Amino acid sequence: MLALWCVLAAAAVAAVLRGEWFRATPRIGPAWTLRGEPSIFGFAAAFLAAAVGASIAVTAFAPEDPAAPLRMMAGKSVLAHAAQVAVVAFLFTVPQFRPRGAHTAVARGGVHQHPRGALESLVMALAAALMLWPVTQAIGGGVAWVQSWWGAVAPAVAHQTLDALSHSGARDPWWWLAILGAAVLAPVAEELLYRGLLQQGLKAAGLKPRGAIAVTSILFAIVHWGVLTEGSQVGALATLVVLSVGWGMLYERTGRLWAPMIAHAAFNAANLWVALRG
Repeated sequence: MLALWCVLAAAAVAAVLRGEWFRATPRIGPAWTLRGEPSIFGFAAAFLAAAVGASIAVTAFAPEDPAAPLRMMAGKSVLAHAAQVAVVAFLFTVPQFRPRGAHTAVARGGVHQHPRGALESLVMALAAALMLWPVTQAIGGGVAWVQSWWGAVAPAVAHQTLDALSHSGARDPWWWLAILGAAVLAPVAEELLYRGLLQQGLKAAGLKPRGAIAVTSILFAIVHWGVLTEGSQVGALATLVVLSVGWGMLYERTGRLWAPMIAHAAFNAANLWVALRG
């Protein structure tokens, strides 16, 4: 099966690198709707707000009850991502944070005034989700294969929330809240935070798009370290970097932030389906 995933992954990468449809970028328009500094510092503020939200959840949702890990994880996810969205919403309501006059990032690769059409962007989002899936499976399977050389066994589920969901059931109301958080709230909040604030803020501050995507993707992977199951970290981190690069490229190629949100949500939903089915 690993060989098949590797073949499909190679085909997907070749299509992206050689296909004009994937490589074409819309016309560049005015700068990101927030200046570079508020975008970058807003990312830091949202990151801290998420930590506060998670801490509140730990206090509120039975932190000393080892029999209810899903309840605490669902509460942490919802409150942390809600805090992130709240910070982003606040930043967009402050007029002083918006660019004025010549203070734009047009020459430095700003965002798109004329993005791709909604239907084309939707098709690209779904195509990205489909093409990233074999790439992630090939990376995860390849790392697990290498680990098996020295007797290490990678866990079947790489995310703690997925592991808790697989040991719970649909009769638990927290099960549904965790599903909602993973499939809807997390993609929206994380894309606003990483592709929106951080990636665009770095571009507005002077980084080229490739550099902004690379920095964003490394941070995106590192931040997820704490929710990875023991023994899965190497493969999961590599997978997260590749996913983040793909979603960052998708944003640059469509000019629409909801495109990586859809691709992100599709990947999380597929992961949920595979984990719960198994």
